[in-house]
Amino acid sequence: MGGLCDSIFRGKLDADQIVANINKLFQGMVIRRFSIDQIKEKVRSRLASGQITDLNGLKQLLDEEIINSEYTETCQELVSEAMKDAQANYNDQTLPLLSLLFLSDSSQDNFLSAFKAVSLAKKGQSAANNIQDVVSAGKQGGILAGIASGFGAIKNVASAAHQAANPNLIRRDELKTLMRYYINFLTLLPVNLLAKHGEGIPMKGYFAKVLNEAFNKDVQNRFVEDTLFVNYNNQEEIDVDQFFGSHYLTLKDDNGLRRGLVNNYISNLSPAQIVQIVSGN
Repeated sequence: MGGLCDSIFRGKLDADQIVANINKLFQGMVIRRFSIDQIKEKVRSRLASGQITDLNGLKQLLDEEIINSEYTETCQELVSEAMKDAQANYNDQTLPLLSLLFLSDSSQDNFLSAFKAVSLAKKGQSAANNIQDVVSAGKQGGILAGIASGFGAIKNVASAAHQAANPNLIRRDELKTLMRYYINFLTLLPVNLLAKHGEGIPMKGYFAKVLNEAFNKDVQNRFVEDTLFVNYNNQEEIDVDQFFGSHYLTLKDDNGLRRGLVNNYISNLSPAQIVQIVSGN
């Protein structure tokens, strides 16, 4: 009898049903129908021109690309939360833009070409900003301030030149930051927004609880470390051809990624935990 009861309750935790709404949210976004070449030019031009500081313009671009007509309120708030996450936790407003590359329609080769072009534009703009900071610091604080500020600028200019000469290479910490941001964007960030706005496929009350637990930050960090970077943590620089050659399909299949995390969470629950979740206790 106990086994039958366990089976009934476990059957209510079906990963496909639990991720159906969040999967539909992402699959119906406008950007999934745009080629990566179109997105690449939008992102690269914004980075190269320094428009990343235009937060209203950035939000407008993200609103246009991430919108799903069945999830209007969820998408609008998701863009705001994505921008807040980028600034508050990473101090890098380019992260939502870079994430657009993964969501667009592309092949692995096209993605790699676009990623390298956008990364180089980002490095070049960062170097230009640092040089301007040196000039400003020198004018305001004299030669010593200019020299002190100059060390960071020299480092960034050298990094941009190094990447131009070696477009296949990216610093491990920079790539890991992008992966952490992107995985959170795909999984945890939209969960409570979906529950809040009630758009799309109706979700049972405990679905949000399961998704919050299955996608929590510890799970995300383990996925990044143990799946994406397990072979790269002793390297200061990573070959992007090699990295995405191994992981592009995993990152591109966001439906499968979310389903896998939920299945892994469910498989580790005890019968008592399953009853507690499904009954809402």
